[in-house]
Amino acid sequence: MLKKQFGISLQQLLIIFLLIGASSCAKQEKKPNIIFLLSDDQKDNTFGAMGHPYIKSPNVDQLIGEGVRFSNTYIAEPICAPSRVAMFTGMNERMSGVGFTSSYKITEEQWSQSYPELLRNNGYYTGMIGKFGIEYYTFKGKAASKFDYWKAHDGWAKFWPKTAKNCSAYFDSGEDIITPVMGESIDDFLSTVPSEKPFCLSVSFSVPHGSQIKSMYPNNKAAADCMIPANEYEKLKGHPFYDTLYRKAGIQIPRETATDPYVNIPFDVLDQYKGRADKIYSYDYDTISCYEHHIRYYQMISAMDKVIGDMVKSLDEKGLSENTIIIFASDHGLLMGEYGMGGKALLYDLTTKVPCFIYDPRLPKDKRGINNDKLVSSTDITSTILDYAGITPPQNMQGTSLVPLMTGEDVQWRDELFLESMYTGRGNPICEGMRMGDWKYIRMYQINKKKYTEEDIDFSARKPDFEQLFNLKTDPEEMNNLIEEYEGAEILTSLRKKTAKHATQMNLDRDKYKKNTNVKKR
Repeated sequence: MLKKQFGISLQQLLIIFLLIGASSCAKQEKKPNIIFLLSDDQKDNTFGAMGHPYIKSPNVDQLIGEGVRFSNTYIAEPICAPSRVAMFTGMNERMSGVGFTSSYKITEEQWSQSYPELLRNNGYYTGMIGKFGIEYYTFKGKAASKFDYWKAHDGWAKFWPKTAKNCSAYFDSGEDIITPVMGESIDDFLSTVPSEKPFCLSVSFSVPHGSQIKSMYPNNKAAADCMIPANEYEKLKGHPFYDTLYRKAGIQIPRETATDPYVNIPFDVLDQYKGRADKIYSYDYDTISCYEHHIRYYQMISAMDKVIGDMVKSLDEKGLSENTIIIFASDHGLLMGEYGMGGKALLYDLTTKVPCFIYDPRLPKDKRGINNDKLVSSTDITSTILDYAGITPPQNMQGTSLVPLMTGEDVQWRDELFLESMYTGRGNPICEGMRMGDWKYIRMYQINKKKYTEEDIDFSARKPDFEQLFNLKTDPEEMNNLIEEYEGAEILTSLRKKTAKHATQMNLDRDKYKKNTNVKKR
């Protein structure tokens, strides 16, 4: 009867239904696109939606309002290169062995277990824009081959990147300032992605890093030191972000700016004049230059927000917005006069906590606009990216996917988080710590070496050179070190034991990792 009326048999009709069903399932099972945005030196709470009193960030604010913010996100390593290595590989520096002052560099085998490589090998079209930033790796000069799309650079860019040799990838850009240059590259990537593949784009902004702060007004030392306004440079006159924005906002700098830093961390543990106060962060040790630093810092965040807004608009125009997840974080925070100091590589919240949110357009409305205060590590972002792509993380990865927290699943989550900073440059001590409940414990070891070995980070038989204990509920600014007051108290004893246990276990895990992985010394 079917063949007589419609010219097809029952068997042919069944095949048609099966094909339609298969097509429908394929659409439902389509893997999401993933964009991972990473800023540089951006401390937590520096967007309008996070309660910042000055910063205007309407585009990011909208994403946060329609996404999920993770307000207790701690970076695995609070300094540039090792932080990026941790996010690429999902491992702390103590595990991967790769950092500014470690003895190793990333090998091809280690990179094969990074999230960009794993996604690429599982059908994703991958892109890298901006600061690659891992610095120490065996395939120097060949990083572009690790991605399908590359508009990136090693080292540090300048505010005007076309004047920097390491930024040759941007020489053909129509824009002149680093952040819109990256925005142009983002739009180019979205315009060229193959329609038959999902994509993963990693965007590493250079702002609001000090390399940008210092190079806004080229060849002017006073401007580089933040002793004169950057908008005295003719090319910034009339710019919507870099001219007068925030210059009459009544910005308040930290009250401790230019005060004695040694009341917080003793001189013999951290000499501020081994690269902080006298060189890299000198502008945060003077009230005039610290004020100018804040203005430029806020300007750069607002300018980045504009590029993010343009990206969202481009996704919508290209029909990509409904299946593209956006993840945002920073590589670490920054001290800008607080505690009388400047810089990073310490375990204060201002250096280790970062702004982090995930926007997933597929989430139901009742799961959006939520603030999740679970303890999150930046290594969790790596596992999250893999989870969204349907890839099982390698055994060595230390993070946990945030997807169950996004969807509201009732999952058991960590109630303590080990913290570390392995950087020993600029006189910095190695720092280890523990965040648990309302408490944070930190211990510091000065090893007086510019490059450490595995033997140097075994502190099982050594007392700390300095300790800190903070109650974050009563003292969220971490101004009151309770270490002497709580000597002998159960909470301090517990935190000390937990910190030592985590450090020891990670050292053991590193030994196993070295035996099973091709690692290489510099």
